[in-house]
Amino acid sequence: MSDSHGQWRDGDEWAEEARRHFEAGRLKEAETALRQALSRSPDRPEWHFHLGRLLEQADRPDEARESYLRCHELDPDAPEPLLAAAGVGDAEENPEDARQALALVERAVSLDRSRDEAHARRIVLLDVLGRHDDARTAFYEAQEFVERPTFSLIAMADRLEEAGDLPRAAWCYREALRHDAEFSEVRRLYARCLARQGEHPKALQHYMHVLREMPGDTDTLLDCAELLWQLKREGEAIEKLHRVVELEPANVRAHHMLGALEMRASRWDRAVLEFELVLKLEPDRAMVRLDLAEAQLRRGRAEEGRASLRAFMEASGPWHAWREGDESRPAGEERTAEHCARAGGLLMAAGMWDDAARVVSHLARACPDRADAWRALARACFESGDLAGGSHAAERVLAIEPRCVISHHNLALAALRHGDLDLAWRRARLGLRIARTDEGLRRIRSRVVFARLRKWLRL
Repeated sequence: MSDSHGQWRDGDEWAEEARRHFEAGRLKEAETALRQALSRSPDRPEWHFHLGRLLEQADRPDEARESYLRCHELDPDAPEPLLAAAGVGDAEENPEDARQALALVERAVSLDRSRDEAHARRIVLLDVLGRHDDARTAFYEAQEFVERPTFSLIAMADRLEEAGDLPRAAWCYREALRHDAEFSEVRRLYARCLARQGEHPKALQHYMHVLREMPGDTDTLLDCAELLWQLKREGEAIEKLHRVVELEPANVRAHHMLGALEMRASRWDRAVLEFELVLKLEPDRAMVRLDLAEAQLRRGRAEEGRASLRAFMEASGPWHAWREGDESRPAGEERTAEHCARAGGLLMAAGMWDDAARVVSHLARACPDRADAWRALARACFESGDLAGGSHAAERVLAIEPRCVISHHNLALAALRHGDLDLAWRRARLGLRIARTDEGLRRIRSRVVFARLRKWLRL
């Protein structure tokens, strides 16, 4: 009965049925009904556009793009289908896709220069393709033709912030707020940018403004908690994080920050619980294993700490991106170096000297001018029995800090263990020239004297 009735239904009836299915979340049925509508009236551009939206939601990007472009063929003066086709997929990850998307966006801009969304997407794609000067030109063009260029300002601010130009990014966010003061997401981004610049009181003021309007916004709560943490207002930060956990019990970032705050307060048991929960939620977060290991070691559970460190070593560490002889460094170098140094320090604290030497050697070679890295490597090598590696690392320390007494001490002791009494004597004497009262170097010198005496007596 329904089939025979369907044969006599016109396209508008099928389109209305598709709308009802779509609103109810029945995408497959909505697509079937919409295709029935198009089979009766194939020249309706808005139906092709709606079909594109359906296919995009169904994660069928190629078919969605075809529908958008068919809509444009039927309505060549409308910029919307071009922008929709350009937005399908992830053009920022693939230069060729970005070039194709940019061509569509350029056509959309030529059709309507007052459309802010088109200018914003054009700015992003030009920047992705490395055409930074063209992106700035597109931004200035948006300021000229668009009455309220909010999205263009946000796009430019995001590009500037990513490039590290925080003052100009903050200006763009501020201008966007001037056009639309109720845009809470922009205010949050502006606050984050201010916080990165060190303008903490002003950033906190904007975060609190957003939370008054949207008290359950988890992104703002998390960013605000991070800022309060930096301001050493741990109690308020914990309050915000507990609010996030109430709203989203499985929020990994919130639990991780709570664990770190418990660590700062020396509440090791609570920190362990938070870090273990993070790993249950996201087992691949390797760096959390360092936090867990530190909490376990400070708690006095040495074996548990070593187990966490072994699990961390099995995962990919940040130093694997640094190959010997490769002068290029990964993004976020300082932070990666800090984590690498921390991993080495925890491995040494746990007595895992071989692993510590392996980790710190990557750090030392990636940051060849860091005396502390070479000093840590020297200790790890000496403790693991690698006298040659320890001596080499100590020599590198002295090349950077010639007055490092501990390195003179280590080199003298290594020579003594090798049985090279003359070299041990010279090393100890060089160290004593820098620190005449150093007891360690004096003991080494005395041991050299006694060793020579024993050798003479045997002769």
